[in-house]
Amino acid sequence: MPKHEPIFGMPISHVRAILGFACREILRTGRPLGLWRYNAMDLVIVPIAEWERLKALEAATMATHDKDPGELPRSEGGGEGGGEGGG
Repeated sequence: MPKHEPIFGMPISHVRAILGFACREILRTGRPLGLWRYNAMDLVIVPIAEWERLKALEAATMATHDKDPGELPRSEGGGEGGGEGGG
């Protein structure tokens, strides 16, 4: 997670005790909640809108990444050029 992301953190044992409050606070502020376990932040809870935005970004990134190999000169362009030069 980028360091500029404004998340707040708390121990997971505290979250278990106040889960309803934590959910309301995440929805109210729109800020993610980082959960510490054994003195390390292991998990981040985000509002559903943020999760959907991240999933859409991931899908767009994957779609863009999938297109890249076809744009390489040795793929479509290179294959056609090699076939014409060889025949």
